[in-house]
Amino acid sequence: MKDYTEAQGNSKKRILANILLITTTLLWGTSFIITKNLTQEVPIFLYLGLRFLIALLGFIPYLIRIKRINKKIILFGTLTGLMYYFAIVFQTLGIQTTTAGKAAFITGLSTIMVPFITWLGFRKTIKRRVWFAVVISISGMVLLLLEGESNIIIGDFLVLFCAVLYAIFIVLNDKYVRIVDVYLYSMVQLIVISVFSFGGSFLFNETYDLTNVGLPFWLIFIYMGLAVTSGTFIFQNWSQQHQGPTQTAIIFTLEPVFAVIFASFIFGSETMTPYGWIGCLLVFSAILITVLKTTKENKNELQLID
Repeated sequence: MKDYTEAQGNSKKRILANILLITTTLLWGTSFIITKNLTQEVPIFLYLGLRFLIALLGFIPYLIRIKRINKKIILFGTLTGLMYYFAIVFQTLGIQTTTAGKAAFITGLSTIMVPFITWLGFRKTIKRRVWFAVVISISGMVLLLLEGESNIIIGDFLVLFCAVLYAIFIVLNDKYVRIVDVYLYSMVQLIVISVFSFGGSFLFNETYDLTNVGLPFWLIFIYMGLAVTSGTFIFQNWSQQHQGPTQTAIIFTLEPVFAVIFASFIFGSETMTPYGWIGCLLVFSAILITVLKTTKENKNELQLID
């Protein structure tokens, strides 16, 4: 009876984890076009500093757990926080010269990179379907990078570098969230990102008059800070404790889809050439091939989770 109750509880947690992960990808999807629009006016590092500082406000209820802080949480949180910081910086810089939709699909390539990073770090075998996905993704990337343009857009390469860093972040984060207090760990990450963002703003001598901005400005920052940042940090880190990496990766494939919807039809009016759309389709197919497993593999993974 006890085993049945525990299994039922684990099942409910996985369902909740799936809902939170889908919500996370939806919120992430909105961030690309909002970031692109905001950073046309607000300096990039100042924007990131304010966004992640506001995100910390969402963790105020968890300050009661501060007594549990230890060297492991600080070390791991700082390491992954720095990794996330450099990834988000390159992504934000890249979005300045490419479309939000393309940036989302290129960032999504991090899913394909994860198996190669785990192979380098943990010597895990790379399956043939992953190699097949690499060929498809490279074809898609060529179409996305060119997209009928006479010159290759430098922003695409900046976002591609972001994808590499984010893939490393995914691998490390998946390992650390299972062995530390997830809320304190997330707080350390956000502090590191915010401090380095303001540091970058100071280093590049960015200036912006925050005294004359209106309520809509702060409402957008509150949304980006509390919903898109602190909310997704909590949702992702908690969910990865109760859901396997394969299911998590499958759900994350929705992010670029949501990003294109918001950038093209809701918050923006971005367009792509047929080359771009075909490239997006190829990249999305490659991501799915990478994260989908056979029925037998899924059963084995579920048994390990249970």
